Amino acid sequence: MERRQFIFTAGAGLAGLAAPFAVRAQAWPARPITFIYAYAAGGGGDPIARQLGEGIGKRLGQPIIVENKTGAAGMIGATAVAKAPADGYTFLFGVSNELVINQSMYKTMSYNPEKDFAPVCLVVTLPLLLVASAASKITSVADLVARAKAEPGKLNYASPGSGTLQHLAAELLQRTAGIKMAHVPYRGVAAVTTDLLAGTVDVGFVGLPTALPHVKAGKLAALGVSTAKRSAAASDLPALAESPALKGFDLTQWFGIVAPSGTPAPVIERMQKEVAAAMADEALRAKLLSQGAEPAVGPSAQFGDFMKAQRESYARIVKEANVTVDQ
Repeated sequence: MERRQFIFTAGAGLAGLAAPFAVRAQAWPARPITFIYAYAAGGGGDPIARQLGEGIGKRLGQPIIVENKTGAAGMIGATAVAKAPADGYTFLFGVSNELVINQSMYKTMSYNPEKDFAPVCLVVTLPLLLVASAASKITSVADLVARAKAEPGKLNYASPGSGTLQHLAAELLQRTAGIKMAHVPYRGVAAVTTDLLAGTVDVGFVGLPTALPHVKAGKLAALGVSTAKRSAAASDLPALAESPALKGFDLTQWFGIVAPSGTPAPVIERMQKEVAAAMADEALRAKLLSQGAEPAVGPSAQFGDFMKAQRESYARIVKEANVTVDQ
């Protein structure tokens, strides 16, 4: 009899401990939520985070505040989220560098991408666009490959920095085509675009929304999108994989949401549900598709599996190309 009483009491005690978490999850959100984006305002995924945040905020009845915490290949912003309270009020609107690439590039990091974050969902995927400056006179993949093979190392390519997605895309391109170009690293996408327009550098991978206006204006030549298939936003542009020299080339830029590890499961599930609902809005979908971003919201576990596969893929590129960064 005494033993049964002890079991009952212990069970009641555990239920009492769990109750506050359940209550907080049900009441969530009771105040504004922060999406941290680890790069500068105005470019890259920042507009997507703000457009999506507005839609989610309306559904939740609380505003989504997008905060830019830049630096260290996205690691400053990611660290801020990893160390934030796991209460459902701070999320990372993340990209490949801070979530799946950096651990292959840096010997030491202030957070562990696999242990310190709980996946919420993938949000959108979009291609990079390989472009050439007008001064280079390169107008196709065939031109690029022929010139690079004729004079190895003479052509150069720009990237926003060593170890960035654009850098690894160029390394994958060189290995696939069997060519060698000189790497010119910059600090940020804006500087890459500026010098491509000025003809200071020959080629580079640039985000589709950033590059398209310059392509349409005739200031940059579009060589192809990085994804295996053409983009719905620019179906007239070929995929790089369509070129015999780059058969099988496929590299996708993406944006997704993660929370600090330990965030209550009901909060994760609710946020994933609201992201999916916001992305189903026709006006938002049309706006994103016009920018080359394709909605890709799915279950949280699916996003976790996706990031695992991406880590393994980029680890191979980094190892095979012997990509290093200064630490």
